[in-house]
Amino acid sequence: MNLLQSEKKTIDEDWMATLLSLEYFGMCMNHKNLHKNEKNVFCIDCNVEICRHCCNTEAHVLHHRLQICKYVYQDVLRLLDIQHYFDCSEIQTYKINGERAIHLNSRPQAKDARPSTKSKNGASCVTCKRYIQDRPNQFCSISCKISASSKQHKFCFSLVKQQSVLEKEHFRQERILEERKSFTSSLTDVSEDSDVLLSKFSLRPLMRILKRKGISRRSPLY
Repeated sequence: MNLLQSEKKTIDEDWMATLLSLEYFGMCMNHKNLHKNEKNVFCIDCNVEICRHCCNTEAHVLHHRLQICKYVYQDVLRLLDIQHYFDCSEIQTYKINGERAIHLNSRPQAKDARPSTKSKNGASCVTCKRYIQDRPNQFCSISCKISASSKQHKFCFSLVKQQSVLEKEHFRQERILEERKSFTSSLTDVSEDSDVLLSKFSLRPLMRILKRKGISRRSPLY
C-alpha cells in the first residue's frame, strides 16, 4: 500500500468514526431562530453534523452529506445513501416508510435478554449477540461490522462518483435558485397589479339590491 492509499484510508476511517460517535438532533446554534433546526445531517467533507439550513450555505452546498433518521429512538441511515460509501452487506436492514435503513450503532439491550424464538430463520449479531431477523446477515449495525472486521470493511469513494454527485448537486442548486428568482418576480408583479386595481375602485360600502317580487295573483276558479 503506497502513501496515497494509506492517507486516503485514514481519512475514510476518520469520518466514519466521527459519524458513529456524534450525537444528533441537537439544536443548531447558527440557525437557532429558525424552525426545524435540529442537526440531523452529517457532512462527510467537513466531518461534522449540521442542520438542514446549513446544507444550503456555501460551506456545505456541494459537499457529500448523509441524513440521519430516527427509528425506535435510535439513529439510522438510509441504505440508498450510505451504500455508496460503505459496504453494507451482511448488515440487518429495516423498512421505514417504504425505504430500507440500517442502524449506526448497536441497540442497547438488557443483560439477561435471550434470543427471540419468533422466527426460525433468526440469527444473532457476531459482535453484540443481539437478535437479527435474517440469517444471511451477521451484524445488526455499522459499528458492529467495523468492530468485528475493521480490516475488511470497504469504502466506495471513487473520483468518478464524486464528480457525478458534484455535478448533479450543482445543477440542482442552480435550478432551485432560478425557481426562487422567478417566484420572487411573480410575487412582485402580482403586488403591482393589485395596487393598480385598488386604485381604480373606491372603498364604498356595497349596497344589496333586492329584486322586487311581482304581485301575486290567484288562478281563476272554473
